[in-house]
Amino acid sequence: MYFFKRFAAFFILASILSACSQHRLPTTTEIPTALPSDSRIESEQLSWWKVRFRITWPENTERDQTVTLLLADAVVSPVLKQYADQLLWWRFHRRAARDPAGHQFSFMFYSNPDVAAQVMKEIQQSEILEAAINAGLVMKVIYPDTSNPGHPGIEAYSDPSWSLSIQRHWPSYIMGVSAMWLGLIDEMKQFDLVDETDIDLLYEQYRAINEYLMLVWYVEGQHAFLHHLSAVFGYQPMLIRKEIQF
Repeated sequence: MYFFKRFAAFFILASILSACSQHRLPTTTEIPTALPSDSRIESEQLSWWKVRFRITWPENTERDQTVTLLLADAVVSPVLKQYADQLLWWRFHRRAARDPAGHQFSFMFYSNPDVAAQVMKEIQQSEILEAAINAGLVMKVIYPDTSNPGHPGIEAYSDPSWSLSIQRHWPSYIMGVSAMWLGLIDEMKQFDLVDETDIDLLYEQYRAINEYLMLVWYVEGQHAFLHHLSAVFGYQPMLIRKEIQF
């Protein structure tokens, strides 16, 4: 019964969204396939930078996925479109655990300190971010120190338990995934965010988009994502070390 209710909601929401006559596709940039040389990294002081948004997560409640979409699309995306050609790699990361770090949404990008400072200045000046903080949706934002490019390695924020080859080429893969996720959000949007600071209205609109995204993942994820990723590697067997929820 749960499945059919979700499936029915999927088609209802899809019909509503299809009525939208304009689709604003995000600006894209070429995903690099070659790693920068060590000399370039050193001369340009290239480094990974991570902007961390601490999302409010009261006890005995589910983590709030809606705020993540709002931050990605309404706060980060406008800045990303402006500076995409100056970022070698960028990506999003989510984590939520009942520990000191709590529920965080991170925007990571690889650039020199000057570009990093400009990107973070634009994020800090976002009126929507200010509204989200004032509404109690976001606790605080943690910015890195641009005077200290401390993560120059391409693999710096990859899982250290992986092989070095996977670590070093992970940024290209996850940048594509992040761009597609952001593109899906943008495709489903029916509202203009210019000078929009009604945070309650924005939240409800992104909540509807999140519901639709979850249904897309549920209905299409196995074939569109997992099957075709397997195809890239020749449909070879994969070791599953523990039970997981895709």
